[in-house]
Amino acid sequence: MAVGRGQVFNSGDQNVTRHANIGKPAAAMLHNVGALLEAIERLQGRAEHLPGLGCMFAPSGFGKTVACATAAANKGAIHIEARSSWGKREFLETVALSLGVMPGRTIARTAQAVGDHLREYQPVLLMDEADILVEKGMIELVRELHMVSETPIILVGEEALPNKLKRFERVHNRVLAWVPAQPANLADARQLAEMYVDGIEVADDLLSYIVTERRGRIRKIVTNLEQIQITADRERVTKATRAWWADRSLDTGEAPTRRL
Repeated sequence: MAVGRGQVFNSGDQNVTRHANIGKPAAAMLHNVGALLEAIERLQGRAEHLPGLGCMFAPSGFGKTVACATAAANKGAIHIEARSSWGKREFLETVALSLGVMPGRTIARTAQAVGDHLREYQPVLLMDEADILVEKGMIELVRELHMVSETPIILVGEEALPNKLKRFERVHNRVLAWVPAQPANLADARQLAEMYVDGIEVADDLLSYIVTERRGRIRKIVTNLEQIQITADRERVTKATRAWWADRSLDTGEAPTRRL
């Protein structure tokens, strides 16, 4: 996710976004972040007889990856983003290295080493882009890691992820915490403005307009806040309101049409 005036630091295979300006928050406690943190706490505190899988799902742009990165920072969870190029070996090796475990010489030995580590230390795993794991037939590996270790694992993916999991009954029926991510609201937009807009007050009426027009998609809200920042700086405006913005267009993320 592009985040305006933030800096991105690489931590392993993850991107952790932190604001460069003194006095600015490093991460926003958006309501989807709160929902994910609650799910983590529920899985960590569950009774021994209950399963420990979770599933967070929503359309693209709702801030699921941002929620994972924030939860990882707050809870010490391990955030892993699946890749379409992975096979079973690459998946398990990435998990192993994220845990600080040396991969084995075979897939089975790597799975054993990962399972042993998870069972001993019980970290929370956040499996982002989990749709890829389903589509490439690796979701059963996730279930096996959970079964041998009982560590909490949360699958994070697109809106259709719960239906995709129904094809894997042994996975689906072990999901204890379902987390449907919600579109951003005005409070979320206010926090994002505080993070990414400098020296300009963005009025609630303009924030509400952006939230409504961009259908609560975090990514689109952030890109439009950047557009407001650039425009306000150019016009030397210190308070951006809906009346000031007037009939200017918002960034839709769509490529412009070719003019003939």
